[in-house]
Amino acid sequence: MKTEQSQTVRIIPKQVSELTEISINTIPQVPALALAFVIGYVVNAISSWSECILFWTWCGKPSDRMLTGNSIRKVKFYQQAMVKEMLTKESENDKPSNDELFSIAMRHAISSTKVTDFNGLYAFSRSILISIIFASIILNIHFWINWSVMIISILLVVVLWIRSKQNGYYYVREVLNTYLSVKTSVNSGK
Repeated sequence: MKTEQSQTVRIIPKQVSELTEISINTIPQVPALALAFVIGYVVNAISSWSECILFWTWCGKPSDRMLTGNSIRKVKFYQQAMVKEMLTKESENDKPSNDELFSIAMRHAISSTKVTDFNGLYAFSRSILISIIFASIILNIHFWINWSVMIISILLVVVLWIRSKQNGYYYVREVLNTYLSVKTSVNSGK
């Protein structure tokens, strides 16, 4: 029994000293982590505000384009006419806008975790794109004479612009597919 007590006495001071060392060493990391969260929040806000510019460069909102039958190379939606007709029946307006129709689809699809995941991926890719645009501007101002920095930053912005656009279309397609599956399962259950 004395042996166990002496071992216990040795372990506790060692653990306490390790905890003290960790706390002292991580103090500078806590403000850095808080700053990272604030910067991420600001970037997300700026990327949300700049969405209308992105839509302009994408030749329209993904929801508007998919509901009118347009899609992009990697993201197709084949049931556009059927979904638009179903959504129009649910609208109170005679000629509802595509924004109104998409908001109706969102009301039915919002409970889907897949839709939430796609929405998060779209917001994340949009934030990464805006971050890289700002970083590219800063780097190109600082290294204005270095052409390789400019070429790499332009290529990176183009790749992320395409990926952000694709994620926007994936999100819209998932909302419309979820709406379609919810409505068809409700109609077949009646």
